[in-house]
Amino acid sequence: MYKFIILISLPFLLYGEMGKLVHVVDGDTVILKNKSGNVTCHMGEIDTPEMALNSKLKVEMKECAFSKEEFIQLGKLSYANAKTLLKVGQIYSYEILGQTRSKNPICKLALPKGLHVELRPIFDEIMVSRGYALPYIINSSKEKSKLLLKIAKDAKLQKLGLWKEHYNLMQCLLEHRYSLRSLR
Repeated sequence: MYKFIILISLPFLLYGEMGKLVHVVDGDTVILKNKSGNVTCHMGEIDTPEMALNSKLKVEMKECAFSKEEFIQLGKLSYANAKTLLKVGQIYSYEILGQTRSKNPICKLALPKGLHVELRPIFDEIMVSRGYALPYIINSSKEKSKLLLKIAKDAKLQKLGLWKEHYNLMQCLLEHRYSLRSLR
């Protein structure tokens, strides 16, 4: 009986922080409510296309020579996939890896058992494995970097998610991320 309870609780025991999902902002950002209030968590080990024009999107548009609409479409698809994994009102366990320049936490989010069919309970890993995010390995350990790069390479080879219909744009994004040379 106790083994069963521990197995079901495992994703919640992975990290020390707990929060109720208030809002999915985009493919790699969520708002959680913890005991101190609302926390805007940026997923620390993935990067997804932007959903609105900002300085990052302007740079990517210049580097890749695709239209704003094409980039934003990818951002919206990534966001839609994130929303299939996350449920507003659900309690999530998360770990804070650091802070952004704007002092928001950089997080790693664990999904509760039963909210996904993949074997991986970590949000970042699922987004990469489905082809809706690229690894952002600057905040990752060496072992985690290797895992994320392997998962991303598999998604690319199988043309999953954004790789299926938007291969050239995803390839361009990949080529402009210095941390992902092993995927090219």
